[in-house]
Amino acid sequence: MGEVRKSSSEDIRVYVLMEIQPGKEGDFANDLLSKGLILDSKVERLDFVHGYFDFIVALKGKLVDIDRLIIELRKSPFILKTQTLICFEMFNWDWDEIKAKLNEEKN
Repeated sequence: MGEVRKSSSEDIRVYVLMEIQPGKEGDFANDLLSKGLILDSKVERLDFVHGYFDFIVALKGKLVDIDRLIIELRKSPFILKTQTLICFEMFNWDWDEIKAKLNEEKN
């Protein structure tokens, strides 16, 4: 059916959900910018969201590098809580191929 990722040398995707002190969202974002953390090559995007968490950062890279970055992110004095979601490849799907097929079916 699919294959589970076995090698720690492969790039993985990680989502870090962060709850920030109320009213400190701007201070938190400025803190990340001043430390250069969101300019790191492992950061794919940082989103400000509504809900239980305030920010979601999407990371991609080697697990050891992502681990170091998460530790640095969590040092921010504005963070109350984080939750880390590590993605794994369960199915060996080619997403570009799937999208192309779906677009063909639409047309």
